[in-house]
Amino acid sequence: MQVATIPTTKLTIFLAIILLLSTVSFIAANAVITLTNTIYQGVMVADIDVGGLSEEQAKQKLLTVYRARTAEPMRLMYAGKTWTVSATDIDLTIDADKLAREAYQVGRNGPIVAQLNERYLTVNRGYSVPLAISYSTEKLNQLLMDISQTIDTNPKDATLILKGSDLVLIPDEIGRKLNIVKTIADITTGISTQVIFSVNLRVDEILPQIRTTDLQEIDRVLASYTTQFDLADTNRSENIYLAAKNINNTLVLRGESFSFNRVVGPRLSDRGYKKAPGYIDGVLVPDWGGGVCQVSSTIYNAALLADMTIVERTSHIRPPAYLPLGQDATVADNLLDFIFRNPSSGNIYLKTEAVGNQLTVTILGKHNESIPEIQIVATDTKIIEPNTIVKQDATLELGKQVVEVEGQKGFLVTTYRIKKINGKETSRELLSTDEFKPVDTVLRVGTKAPSKASK
Repeated sequence: MQVATIPTTKLTIFLAIILLLSTVSFIAANAVITLTNTIYQGVMVADIDVGGLSEEQAKQKLLTVYRARTAEPMRLMYAGKTWTVSATDIDLTIDADKLAREAYQVGRNGPIVAQLNERYLTVNRGYSVPLAISYSTEKLNQLLMDISQTIDTNPKDATLILKGSDLVLIPDEIGRKLNIVKTIADITTGISTQVIFSVNLRVDEILPQIRTTDLQEIDRVLASYTTQFDLADTNRSENIYLAAKNINNTLVLRGESFSFNRVVGPRLSDRGYKKAPGYIDGVLVPDWGGGVCQVSSTIYNAALLADMTIVERTSHIRPPAYLPLGQDATVADNLLDFIFRNPSSGNIYLKTEAVGNQLTVTILGKHNESIPEIQIVATDTKIIEPNTIVKQDATLELGKQVVEVEGQKGFLVTTYRIKKINGKETSRELLSTDEFKPVDTVLRVGTKAPSKASK
């Protein structure tokens, strides 16, 4: 069977005729449209059809639709609540003149070929002119700020409360904050397309730092340690209370480290700390945050008993009276820190309370049958007697003595952490060998000769 074929020359002529007729029809159609003084069919202003209307008719229609739509307020919604915003609340207006003019100019600007193409596309596919809307950004922003007062909430960390021997877990609460920037963007988009509408407010979640899941496996007291302080020294006591408050309810994840300086922060007056006695270059002088070393030292002992790994610890220049020799840990802003690491298989949680004249640090963690009994033992303690330095003083009568500096004994002490299981020692860890140098006694002895008796 043979298929008839059209000669190439005839096919070319045939296609050319079709193309010519289409072009003529296209030009003729556009010529007819060009003669009209109305907006071309297919032109929309947002979702409002203005095709076939004169510029003035389009303006009036836009104003009519705008007034009808703004008669009802826009609605802002979140979590079952609705806030209404009227056009007058934010000075919302429409530029009907500009919109009608832009609609009329569709297909009438640019080179003739571009005009013809734009008209064709408009008639067949439509053309949308975006709304020209203006409003007070200041009033809208203030309105959203007012709404945020009823939405915004701070996150709450999960916490553990120790009631006797029982632990009570208080779940975390996720915070909320109205994202004003994103909400304004959504409103602007809506206004530019529909005039009046409903929008869901953009609200960001703020996660707590300590989640309920972080504390779920903590079920026992790993260790607790208490020291006492002198309430008569009010500034020092307030510093202890403040540092303890900053540390209370601190979570240390398994494998992570606790840094005293990072958690407590700088001990400065604008953070509530006061001047109290503290050692600087071996001399006891008033210093900002004096007394917080008792907090770091108490945590040190609780961490030792909880079998934490000590990363950084420095002894005082002079041994503090509130702890046994060799069991202290001093700290100083940007200089000395106390750091321990949590080597256990679970998270731990610090409870730090200063009540009355007692400071108690409790470390909570996960129950483990293999946790050993721990003792902190000081051995090979040596007493270093102070020397006596005599200074001659020509202002004192001959032979008279005055104690300028009261001598203090020094100490050399080695401290171990001993671990026992079922009463048997399983390990003996050297913690430190600390030397507290003595303070020499300084005597001033008078060399002033007695005055001669007058005749």
